[in-house]
Amino acid sequence: MTPFLAVIAIIAAVNPFAAAARLDGKRPPPRHIITAGTLSLAIYALAAAFAGDILEALSVEPESFLVAAAVIIAASGAATLALGPLRLHYDPASRYADLVPLAVPVLLGPAGLSAVIVVASRESAGLAIVGSLAAVVLCLGLAVARFGAAAPLADGLPRLLAGLAVVVAAGFAVDGIRAI
Repeated sequence: MTPFLAVIAIIAAVNPFAAAARLDGKRPPPRHIITAGTLSLAIYALAAAFAGDILEALSVEPESFLVAAAVIIAASGAATLALGPLRLHYDPASRYADLVPLAVPVLLGPAGLSAVIVVASRESAGLAIVGSLAAVVLCLGLAVARFGAAAPLADGLPRLLAGLAVVVAAGFAVDGIRAI
């Protein structure tokens, strides 16, 4: 896997367009963006740095995890393809709005974490951190931006990236099955 494809795999799994659409057009305040972004990046960086240890603690071989991650990423992408981005209740006045739903599940989800662990275990932790940084920055940038006249893009782009996530997942599954 080339570095470019590794970063694209993480971005497709996180799906920044779906993440922005999940907030239903509400613009998060700057402190929520900073808190959610920092927490998400810290968790992604920890997952990348300790990917091998995580797999070892779970007694899972990297090749087997590759197949499992493919299922998780494909399921997430297929759900977004079929149903569109899940809309979440986001109340900026809530005390924990920066953590739920902005950090979890908008920025941090099973598909994104799976992709980070796969890239870190197969390539390098640094590459996984770069991919997660790109995905989180895109998510937060799109959450702050308003689509305005381009509102139909808010439904089409998440589905397009979800389709790419399904293709990435298929590649992961094939690689994992070949390695097993």
